[in-house]
Amino acid sequence: MDNATREALGDVAALALLVLRGLLLWILIPLGFVLWLVIFGWSARVGLGTFLGWLDLNLTAALQRALGLPVRGKGSKRSAEFVPMRLMQSVKHRIHIVRDPF
Repeated sequence: MDNATREALGDVAALALLVLRGLLLWILIPLGFVLWLVIFGWSARVGLGTFLGWLDLNLTAALQRALGLPVRGKGSKRSAEFVPMRLMQSVKHRIHIVRDPF
């Protein structure tokens, strides 16, 4: 496969990632809020933004692998790694209403 075709397929996969992620976030955020209330709501260890950001990072990593996007991107393409639950407090990623950080 030539380089131009490979880049075009990568762009289509990135667009599919954004569309699927956008649709799945409509399910993940309300479900994540309920899970956060049940699991972490009584303790101050993990905030809601940190928990939802952790869920979003792992969703993005799973979609990248499912769509066959490279795990380690070069240049401007960003990739996500799975973040284990024990490292949840170190997550800096947040879900924003107006600005999408992806």
